[in-house]
Amino acid sequence: MKRRYVKAAALAAGGALVLAACANGASADGSDDETIKIGVAMKTAVQARWHHEVSVMERVAEEHGAELIVQWANDDITQQGNQYENLMSQGIDALITVPVNDKAGPYLQTVKNEGIPIVAYDLLPEDIEIDYFVTRDNKAVGVEQARAALEYIGDETAKVALLKGDAANMVAQGIASGYDEVLAEADNVTVVTDQWIQAWSTEEALSVSENTLSAHDDDVAAFITSTDGLAMGVVQAVRGRGLEGEVFVSGLDVEPANAQLIAEGAQTMSIWTDLDDHAEKAITAAIQLARGETPEADATTSNQGPEVPTGLAQVVPIYQEDLCRFIHEISPEGWITEEEVFATTEVPADCGA
Repeated sequence: MKRRYVKAAALAAGGALVLAACANGASADGSDDETIKIGVAMKTAVQARWHHEVSVMERVAEEHGAELIVQWANDDITQQGNQYENLMSQGIDALITVPVNDKAGPYLQTVKNEGIPIVAYDLLPEDIEIDYFVTRDNKAVGVEQARAALEYIGDETAKVALLKGDAANMVAQGIASGYDEVLAEADNVTVVTDQWIQAWSTEEALSVSENTLSAHDDDVAAFITSTDGLAMGVVQAVRGRGLEGEVFVSGLDVEPANAQLIAEGAQTMSIWTDLDDHAEKAITAAIQLARGETPEADATTSNQGPEVPTGLAQVVPIYQEDLCRFIHEISPEGWITEEEVFATTEVPADCGA
């Protein structure tokens, strides 16, 4: 079977939103306003990404004369609800929240009842009218992964497996919609496995992959896999059958362990979410809402509730040839090192040059 690695262009969801008002609290007509206070309620302090995104928000807020008050919920929804109350008591003009889970609606309703605009970040709560939502373009992730698989396969007839994440999760649903759109036009591809993976389980992904390979005598050209966690399970199955480097495997998030798999050739590609774009869209929208302005939306999103204006962060495909650029240019400073990515392979001579 012909194998081709073709790097797709990064999908842009548009540049950062532009603030209509001037810095230092000045309104559009030149008059001075009180400093805008933005509450930021994050779900956890464990993952490094959230600290980076808060630092981006702080930078943008400072540029526009706004003040940030940040609290961390340690993945405890009750604690986060108490933090919403605490932030309101400090006189916030808008709230940005990464909810602990999508059942945060009752806690956020108290914020809504006070007339404080809410920007949901990364996860949209159910059954509540949110003012604005910021997320990655999940459909674009699915489109990019599926197109990459088709480029890898080329014109030959091939079997493909889809491992799509948790069926109840709106991120998984969005990514899967991208698969549907692209593969509907692929006449040379047969989908032999189309599986939702409960709780995004690596172990279940391993089992599904092993069963798929066994059922088709290893004749599966591509595993289009929604996240790096699922890709880890697929790679274990592929390696177990001596097919490493011969089967397409996609992922999402460019985790360090998966970046190493890409360097080794065991995983074909992953998708990176532009965290700076993500954070800038959120803080910009919050400041605009606090000033009574309407943020620009790229789309609308619903999670068993009203349609919410949505800003979509850019996503970037990362292939083996992109790893040095990812380490030194694309990811935040200190996010990932050459030693992590090239732990088992040689560092390219021009890496970081």
